[in-house]
Amino acid sequence: MNTGEEITNCLTILETFPNELFMEVFSYLTSIDTIIAFSNLNHRFQSLISQCCEIFDLNSLNKSQCDFIFQIHNTNQWKSLRISNSDEKPYWMNHIIENYISMNNFSQLQFLSVGELKDKTQTLFFSILPSLTNLIYLSIESLCAKEIQSFDLPKLKKLVFSSCLSIDWIRNFSQIETIEYTINHFCENKDHLFWPLTIKHLKFVLMTSVEHSLIYDSLISLSQLTNLEIYQLQSGQVPMFGNQWEQLIHSSCPLLKIFRFYFLFRPLSLRDLKQLMNSYATPFFLKEKKWFVNCHLCASDRGRLYSKQTMFYTLPYPMKTLTTYKNSLKKTMSTLPIDDHVNIYRNVETLIYGNYLPINNDFNRTKINNLVIDTQFEAIHWLHTLTNLQQLHIDSYGYISIEQFRLLLDSASRLYSLSLRKSQLIKLTDDWNDFHICKHLSQKIRILKFQSYGNISECFNEYEIERMVSIFGNKCECLSLGVQIKTHTIEHILSRMLKLSYLFVFIPGNFQSSIKKQLPRSRPLTMEWLEKQQTPFNRSNCIFYGDLYGNHLLL
Repeated sequence: MNTGEEITNCLTILETFPNELFMEVFSYLTSIDTIIAFSNLNHRFQSLISQCCEIFDLNSLNKSQCDFIFQIHNTNQWKSLRISNSDEKPYWMNHIIENYISMNNFSQLQFLSVGELKDKTQTLFFSILPSLTNLIYLSIESLCAKEIQSFDLPKLKKLVFSSCLSIDWIRNFSQIETIEYTINHFCENKDHLFWPLTIKHLKFVLMTSVEHSLIYDSLISLSQLTNLEIYQLQSGQVPMFGNQWEQLIHSSCPLLKIFRFYFLFRPLSLRDLKQLMNSYATPFFLKEKKWFVNCHLCASDRGRLYSKQTMFYTLPYPMKTLTTYKNSLKKTMSTLPIDDHVNIYRNVETLIYGNYLPINNDFNRTKINNLVIDTQFEAIHWLHTLTNLQQLHIDSYGYISIEQFRLLLDSASRLYSLSLRKSQLIKLTDDWNDFHICKHLSQKIRILKFQSYGNISECFNEYEIERMVSIFGNKCECLSLGVQIKTHTIEHILSRMLKLSYLFVFIPGNFQSSIKKQLPRSRPLTMEWLEKQQTPFNRSNCIFYGDLYGNHLLL
């Protein structure tokens, strides 16, 4: 049999496979991968794609792929959509909402997650949102809602959003059961927060100072509430005493089963702190509900700043982020029996290592996926908690030796994001010469961010660009850095780093200002300049945003 006949027979055999087999294959791929790989083959595959491709995360696309997806696929069949801006792709969500999304194009959408909404993008989004009547889940990273009128999403069950105190727009959500609400800024004062009466799960995250009485009073009418969470992430008010919560739960929220909180506040006198702890050590908390609390005193010293704080929280530690301050995990008071004090930090996913902390049994089940090194870090003591590590940031005050960095890379098989200074990377790779470390970085890192590019010494020269590209050129998809000059550096990056989907470039510019803390300014690039370079990118396949603070290329 000749080669042509073999190919024909193989194609014939492939075509005879049942649809169920292809559907099984597609189940292992994302909708986007399936469409890009199998579209435009024949009518049968187009029909199969239409049936199985319902979940879309557009954050991983480049502009050409996004154009192709919206051109070839019927968005009225989509069930889930996620879009946002990020450090790796600023302006991306704005581009999609303004250019692709319009009324009645997503009639079957059930799950929607968007990033921070502002100005024109927010106005356009909320002109579309009421028409999405099949939504079950909605997440909005951030918005200012004081001008938004109330409306109903008749099937919505869960809402996650960050906003000011203006929440009247959600009052008419008739079927809502779960709300996760982050208060991240103030636009105007409010005397009361009004919630839909159907709420069963309510979570507050306080990024700014909020009167606790405002939260307390808003719960009085929520007789269906079963889960309550309150997390005060900025130093604020002393929490209410336990007897106040006990009274509220008995009178207004009798179905409450889960109560979690975290409060950060200035230290009290020992007498007042004991009174606070004792109010949560009653039979109602310890025996009836089995809700236990911990209290730590901690100190933070950074540069000339030194402050003391009190951490007061339910157990196990309820937050996904843990910061190690000086003496922060030296237990001062707890209502939990000592014998049960094991694995209390099992929920932690992000560790901000700001002060030396000896590893102990509290971390036995901790799996950290995001590590911020803010002081000297000995990785060897933490390796069992870092097997799931995905993102690593080394702050300007952070330090890890070459030997410890090598151990960390050996253990962290899932690491894909690295953020640090150029000078730190040069030291950790022994001036780009440590083969073992460079090989790990080449195979792992898809997101690479260099910090402190406002300092010209932290910007790359032509030689350093060549060395950096030789290490990260194969896998890196998102890159942020400063370059000392634009000639040959940016062109070299775009020509050699073929998997890049986003590039941020800062080029130091000369400026004078009487404002000492003004952000460093960059020399702006233009699309005309880019099109003159020897790269494959132009205005047809690249989105370009340039200003005084940097240049963004979405490729």
